[in-house]
Amino acid sequence: MPTPLDPAIIVWVPQQQTSTKESRTKLPAEIKFEDAVFNVGRTALLVAALAAGDVRALSIATSDRLHQDLRFTKAPDSKLALNAAVDAGAWCAWLSGSGPTIAAMVDRDSSQRIADALPPNGAKMVLTIAQSGAELFAI
Repeated sequence: MPTPLDPAIIVWVPQQQTSTKESRTKLPAEIKFEDAVFNVGRTALLVAALAAGDVRALSIATSDRLHQDLRFTKAPDSKLALNAAVDAGAWCAWLSGSGPTIAAMVDRDSSQRIADALPPNGAKMVLTIAQSGAELFAI
C-alpha cells in the first residue's frame, strides 16, 4: 500500500528462542470482547496511519491487549528490546509472531542508529519494504 513515509523495519532476534507451541500455552482460552475489539480497531488504525503518514498514530496502532505482555513473561529480553527501539526513536515496535523476535518500524535514515541501540544479545537486521508488492514478468 502506498505511504508517504520512507520506513525500514528493524528485526531483533534474540539468542534465546521459544517454541510457538510453548508460547501459546501462556494465552488464555478466552479473551474479553473489549480486548478483541481494541485489537481489531488498531488494525484499521494501522492502515490509516500508514496511508496518511501519521507516525504518531503508529505506536497507538500497534498497541496490543491480547498476547504480547503474556508472551513477554517468557522472553523478558524481548520486552527490553522493544522498549529500547521505541526509546531510540522507532515509530512503533511489536512482538513478531509468537516471539521472541521484535520488529520495529523506523525512519529509514535513522535505522542504523536505532538498530545499534538494541540489546547486544540478539541479531539485528535492517530490512527495506518493497513498495511495489508482487510483480509478474513474462518469460
